[in-house]
Amino acid sequence: MHILNIESATNFSGGVNQLIINVLGLKKKGHKVSVACVYGSPVYERLKDKGIEFVFIDEDKVFKSALIIRNFLKNNDVDIVHTHHSKGHKMGLIACLFRKKEKLVVQRSVMFPALDLFKYHNPRIDMFLANSIAVKDVLERYLVNPKKISVIYSAVDYEKLKGVDRNKARREIGVEGFTFGVVGNYSDFKGHDIALRAFAKLKRDDVRLVFIGKDTEKLKDKVISLGVEDRVKIFSFVPDAYRLIAGFDVLVIPSLKESFPNVAIESFLLKTPVIGTDVGGIPELLKDGRGIIAKPYVDGLKMAMEKALEIDLDGIRNKAFEFAIDNLTADKKVEKLEKLYYELLK
Repeated sequence: MHILNIESATNFSGGVNQLIINVLGLKKKGHKVSVACVYGSPVYERLKDKGIEFVFIDEDKVFKSALIIRNFLKNNDVDIVHTHHSKGHKMGLIACLFRKKEKLVVQRSVMFPALDLFKYHNPRIDMFLANSIAVKDVLERYLVNPKKISVIYSAVDYEKLKGVDRNKARREIGVEGFTFGVVGNYSDFKGHDIALRAFAKLKRDDVRLVFIGKDTEKLKDKVISLGVEDRVKIFSFVPDAYRLIAGFDVLVIPSLKESFPNVAIESFLLKTPVIGTDVGGIPELLKDGRGIIAKPYVDGLKMAMEKALEIDLDGIRNKAFEFAIDNLTADKKVEKLEKLYYELLK
């Protein structure tokens, strides 16, 4: 097969990481994989030495980029066009209009409403690929044809995690005692403030909280106002932050909106137990004893943190690891993706 991926993003994100996993996994299986992306973007930088053919597009010029992609399709024997992120979706859809050969797959990995009729109810789209059942439910709620929706969970490259050392991570974090960690870029819907306030209400001098992620330094004034500056550490952005997850006793995902957090999968495979809010695709991951599910407000997270401090976490740790090995590794994901593509081409 020849697969063209379209990724318009200029920042690194969980979605970008999933595209990279797809591209490298499919190439390893012997397929030809091309990528339409912005020159100098994280996608380009991470794949430029991997033998991938690139088509360069402009994130801010959707129609022009669509014409560039359409020209590439005319001159190359492409079987699957797989779009990622909102602008990439639109570019791919315009590029494929009135073309019958290529199968068009639209990746959907967010919980936002599917309101654009052109993008979500267009008959040219062959398949929507949701990264969780929760995302599938959102698409169906906005009347997307259920027969055109498949679910393949996000995944993590387990090989890169095998060399992570807990003791080294602990030293790098520089904390002692039981440690909760939050990993994710600061935003209104990621719940950093809720996690901080819940932690402050614990009133435990022997417990620590660590924040890692872009713009998390915005929490510093709130940390001081809550009087917990001696128990909270903020690292801001850290490259390859998964290295430090092994240093936490528990990872906390306090999101108010979340489709299927990559950081939870990394934690599963690193055997770091997870607390997550009861929103989006998080319960899919944590159900059946694979984590502690919290209500998405301050007292709900506080209760979950207290539970983590009281119980034996080994059962959670082992169940989560086994589930991830069986369902959430890059190899498992690529096998399912390849099968989906072949079914579309029948």
